[in-house]
Amino acid sequence: MTDLRFDITPIDALANTARVVVEGAIDATTVISFESQLKQLQEDGYTNFVLDMQGIKYVNSTGLGSLVATADNLEKVGGGLALIRVHPKVKVVFDMLGLNSFFRIFTNEDEAVNFLASSKGGEAAPAQAAPQQAAPPQQAPPQQRPPTGQMQQPQYAQQRPPTGQVQRPPTGQVQRRQTGGVQRPPTGQYGQRPPTGQWIPPSRENPQVVACPNCGASFKVSQTGRYKCPSCATAFVVDPQFGVELAPATSQLTLAFTPECREGFNLYLGAMCRRAGYSEADFNQLKQGLDQILQGVLQNCYQGRIYESYAVAFLPARRNLQIKFIVAGPTLQGDPRAYFPAAAQIMPDLAMRPHPKGGTVVVMSFRR
Repeated sequence: MTDLRFDITPIDALANTARVVVEGAIDATTVISFESQLKQLQEDGYTNFVLDMQGIKYVNSTGLGSLVATADNLEKVGGGLALIRVHPKVKVVFDMLGLNSFFRIFTNEDEAVNFLASSKGGEAAPAQAAPQQAAPPQQAPPQQRPPTGQMQQPQYAQQRPPTGQVQRPPTGQVQRRQTGGVQRPPTGQYGQRPPTGQWIPPSRENPQVVACPNCGASFKVSQTGRYKCPSCATAFVVDPQFGVELAPATSQLTLAFTPECREGFNLYLGAMCRRAGYSEADFNQLKQGLDQILQGVLQNCYQGRIYESYAVAFLPARRNLQIKFIVAGPTLQGDPRAYFPAAAQIMPDLAMRPHPKGGTVVVMSFRR
């Protein structure tokens, strides 16, 4: 199948939002048409896409890369991408590559619109609904320190805007939502060290207003620690030294050594690096080292059998991305530099240890 068929409908319940129904396959022969159509929609003023994928029965690595790029571009302008009715054949690919943790997937349009609305600190407005008056502000009760290990719920520092009907702007115009409180950092990136003297850690005697690093909603907190945004459910950390940043998220994949899985691995690695704030140069350097790790594991543990599987876990931190491979086969002994010389130069913290159930655990750290 060389052609894509599009059916595009504005969604009146949320400003600048379109439902995009696509039928066909997104691959090397159709990806240019796919990207051109979505780019045209962005130029027409749409910043939110609800992508209906029931009619898409195949997506290759080129198509997946295009979806990732589209999601990143929409987030940069304060919008978002939500997928609905993903075809089972495509869902299997997402599951295999671990992309479920990157894309937002829903069963119907209402769920997708509500998510896109909540990620902006607002609510989806029903068609023809009259604007509602904002509730009068209430005095928040004193915040109690939660039991150790429990996630805290911050207090709202500002009232949510009234819910009402949202009108789509004229073609070519894009509305920008302004957020109060602390300036919002680029979506998906860790917060940066604030200038000396500007960040004052919160305390019970001196609470501080902070902003969710994902949706920009403002809250008042009275202590440092891990929080969950009531607006968009994003986990973030109020650090005593660095201020507000996204809470590091871990993920684990089980892959084979086939070319398709290698492409998917690199695609997911790139997404993780961008979300954690790493540069393109960092990604290319990291990819070079990991390519040698995978090749060395394939030869030394699996004797070149590309359909054998391995597990890989990503543990991102502020300036140190740790990656852990769990491989079966014979336990590798000795200095890891003998097996992975090029990777050891890129990642000096490279180490190996036997797995309790057999095989080898290869752990490496990439520091910025």
